[in-house]
Amino acid sequence: MKSTNGKGGLVKKLLGVAVSAALFLCLMPMAGAQSEQGTSYVALGDSISSGYGLEEGTLSFAQRVAQDNGLELINLAQDGETATSLLDKLQTDQVSTAVAQADIITITVGGNDLMNALYAYLTDAYNQRNPENPTTQEDMKNAIMGGDMGVLTFALEVGPGFSNSERATQALADFHTHLTQMVLNIRAENPQVQLVVVEQYNPYSYLVKELSKNPIFASSAQSLCAAFGAGVADINDVIDAVAQQQECSVAKVYDAFETAQENPCNASVSLPVKLNLDFHPNAYGHGLIAQQVTDLLAQQVIVPPEDVVVEDQPQGDVSNPAATQTPTPPVQTQDVFQVQQPPATGDTSDLVIWMILVCVTGACLVVVTILQNRRKGGKHES
Repeated sequence: MKSTNGKGGLVKKLLGVAVSAALFLCLMPMAGAQSEQGTSYVALGDSISSGYGLEEGTLSFAQRVAQDNGLELINLAQDGETATSLLDKLQTDQVSTAVAQADIITITVGGNDLMNALYAYLTDAYNQRNPENPTTQEDMKNAIMGGDMGVLTFALEVGPGFSNSERATQALADFHTHLTQMVLNIRAENPQVQLVVVEQYNPYSYLVKELSKNPIFASSAQSLCAAFGAGVADINDVIDAVAQQQECSVAKVYDAFETAQENPCNASVSLPVKLNLDFHPNAYGHGLIAQQVTDLLAQQVIVPPEDVVVEDQPQGDVSNPAATQTPTPPVQTQDVFQVQQPPATGDTSDLVIWMILVCVTGACLVVVTILQNRRKGGKHES
């Protein structure tokens, strides 16, 4: 009888290959699940996203959203960002790469576009009244933000005409064009990203309540606040129009600030009469913005692909300021992005078990076939 040591070695080799293949195939879905655990959140925009004006150690709204929802934040916001500058920034390699890999993107833009137009309008009006001593737009900005009472009194007087000015009209037209192109560029880089544009707010609504106590400023302050509010409303109309056209979400911050139970911004008045017109949100205001964004993520408000049905979930109560101070339960990645994934065919554990059974069965069939051939061969060779 011929030796069968060669065939026995072959059986062991084939069995080893089958087991190795089974382990490889079984680990593949698990490795894929590990790589998809991190949810990338990119914050784009101006100083609202960067957290300008917050005390050290205080979280910006973007940081709160990331922390409360278990997201990996890449904050690319920059103080002073406008729709024009952000549109240009999207063409850079760093931002383009981050956008392409993002799962969630928020944008805060439009406030500086509006404020720059306001400063230009006030500068024009001031120079018309004072041709012998003209000022610059930068000096006008510094005087207003620095609380110069002479310039502030002038601004309170002429400010109500801003919303109907040519400066405001042109700023809105440019903002519409640039925001539309911005969203189109982001969609071209990343069609499935969950894109949220944050509304603008009126930073002086709460301040007017304090100024109204002083009869000297009451009427002018209310007029200026109304004019500024009209400009903000126009900016938000553009945001809503672009969002509807391009199917992205809008964080409704305006109403949240209007109904705030305490001052959501740094703007304030102190005695003797000294105005601080810093329009940036304080910690409370950032909490309101974060809550609005988190509500959108939880509701899955992005328009889903065809044949995928997503049910809206009820909004949380944002009227309670305590809700902005207490972190909400983390939003699971699969819940936030359910509308971006293909229809489920079973969870990962079921797939792993199925692959193990298939591979083990295949290995057994190989061994049985080889043993049968060996026995047949042994009969002819004995």
